[in-house]
Amino acid sequence: MNRKKQIIKKIIRIILKIIFIVILLNTANQFVHAVDFKNTKLVTGTQQLAEAIISWLTGIGITICGGYFIYYVFCLKSNDEGERRRNIQNIKTTLIAMVLITCGLALIDVILGFYK
Repeated sequence: MNRKKQIIKKIIRIILKIIFIVILLNTANQFVHAVDFKNTKLVTGTQQLAEAIISWLTGIGITICGGYFIYYVFCLKSNDEGERRRNIQNIKTTLIAMVLITCGLALIDVILGFYK
């Protein structure tokens, strides 16, 4: 009997959370349609912030990752077996970081496209 009460309480909590989310989304939807977001300071500031992040990631992030990649590739020629394994792992990590930065840039650019 106690187990059934716990299950019922969990189901009620889930239903209440779903109702809360639906009310929240409905309110946000009405707010978005009620306000013109084209020329607000929030939108222009968000666009400027996103553009600054894109320029920062492009300029610094990819340059640093590229520098590390070149450094580790040149270090492969002069290392023994233990250091070679570590440098290969560092190369893999650097390539993954470059891919993540590129994906982040693309995602920010897509989000910024919704403002235009």
